[in-house]
Amino acid sequence: MKVSKALKKVKSHFKKQGINIDITSPTQHGDYKWSFQHEGYVGSFSVNGMHGTAPGALDGEATLFHVRRWNDHSNPQADYYAGSFRENITSVCESLLASPPKYAAGSLVRGKENKRATRFGFNGRVGLVVKAQGGDYVTVRWCGLNATDFDQLTNSRAESQVSFRDLEVAQ
Repeated sequence: MKVSKALKKVKSHFKKQGINIDITSPTQHGDYKWSFQHEGYVGSFSVNGMHGTAPGALDGEATLFHVRRWNDHSNPQADYYAGSFRENITSVCESLLASPPKYAAGSLVRGKENKRATRFGFNGRVGLVVKAQGGDYVTVRWCGLNATDFDQLTNSRAESQVSFRDLEVAQ
């Protein structure tokens, strides 16, 4: 991915959630990475094969995607390297600020007819999303299950954590 596209992706990820993020560009005699900060964490990336201030840097390939705490710095002499590397710019943005859940709390959902939903016993069942934090999973309270049903069904739970990929909107 080109550096210019990576910069646009960072801006759009945070703008979708109402945050105007500032991206610090590389300096001539200082840091060679583009970096941005949110809630105590710093995300950064650099351009492959050249310094970030080079004339063609925006058309270069973005690489070395990294996340660390804002006050944690590497010390190569002590063999300590702060933070961790990520695979792409999307995972850096998700580490700093998770996307809002697909199904908000209070949404009425139904389990899809797929292998995983069948295995866990909620395919075709209707439920209410009771807790939805950022990420891929929501907590669903399945309708029609009382305590005796819960004991009799082996693979079914009255309330469970479910991936949003196994759910659809109930109509």
